[in-house]
Amino acid sequence: MVHTQFNWCWYHVPTFAPYKVEGIFFPLILAHGGTTQSVKTASIVLQSLTPNAQNVFKNINWPIQMKKARMPIHNLYTSCRERFLVSSQVTLNSHLTEFKDHELVKIRRHSDGQDCLHVPMTTEALEKLVLEISQ
Repeated sequence: MVHTQFNWCWYHVPTFAPYKVEGIFFPLILAHGGTTQSVKTASIVLQSLTPNAQNVFKNINWPIQMKKARMPIHNLYTSCRERFLVSSQVTLNSHLTEFKDHELVKIRRHSDGQDCLHVPMTTEALEKLVLEISQ
């Protein structure tokens, strides 16, 4: 179950321990440990997926690395289908669900009404991540 689906109840109970100690039980993607931690966490998640899923993720990042701000889902489907990474929209949706569950991508509705993918990482982190999963 995704952490956003829980009805969390928070209590302020300071331990005065360093953040590294207090946050040890947070999922790594939520800990905001910096670029290195995000790349490491994303790399672990992506390496556990199929090669096609990894290539779909790389395909999402290509326009983003080329300094384009968004990737419409329809364009991603077309691109992935041409490269034989997915055979249907259902397959693409299952990959996107996996990416969303692990907070590797976020979907935002753009002003023109299209659902677009956004990767919540810096360009530097994305480049490191693509290099790591390509090895």
